[in-house]
Amino acid sequence: RMFQKNGDFSKSDLARMLQQPEAQALLARLQQLDQSALQAAVDRAFRGDTAGAKEALSPLLADSQVQQLSQQMRNGHGGI
Repeated sequence: RMFQKNGDFSKSDLARMLQQPEAQALLARLQQLDQSALQAAVDRAFRGDTAGAKEALSPLLADSQVQQLSQQMRNGHGGI
């Protein structure tokens, strides 16, 4: 797993993670559900507003496909 014990990861870890099929599918699904909410979350995350990013993504996380892909990634099938 790429994540450190405290949950931090490097930019190279993130780049590797985003190349995984599950991450690609997750991003595609999030874009399909609500492109503007996804963009708002990314913008907030880049500004360091992690709480705002989580809030923007919150409605999208109720989607069953998003939940399934997220679980696969947490279980190590997405390279993280």
